[in-house]
Amino acid sequence: MRQGKVKWYNGKKCFGFIAPDTPNEDGNTDDVFVHSSSLKAADIRYLNENDIVEFEEEVRNGKLSVTTIKLIQRDEESAKRFQERRAERRRAREERKSREEHKEKRSGFAFWKK
Repeated sequence: MRQGKVKWYNGKKCFGFIAPDTPNEDGNTDDVFVHSSSLKAADIRYLNENDIVEFEEEVRNGKLSVTTIKLIQRDEESAKRFQERRAERRRAREERKSREEHKEKRSGFAFWKK
């Protein structure tokens, strides 16, 4: 198995890339494609930038792709930023929902009726 760092991973797009630390048997040091299906098979929910992973690869459609992956070390700073962004999105969603509910309550009120 080779080791490398996650260059980037987008959970919404379900893919990302890993920058390997060492070349493979063919001397290739190109970034390796990782799909969410590989993460699911390894029971990993998400990857953050700079997480250290071990992986096995194969050539699919002329490109290097991860077949198996194992999380070695989380980058705590990236994980913290991820959790903060997630909490911010959740707060914004709850605020929108609250405003919509408040708007619905007000729309039923007729100010000319007493």
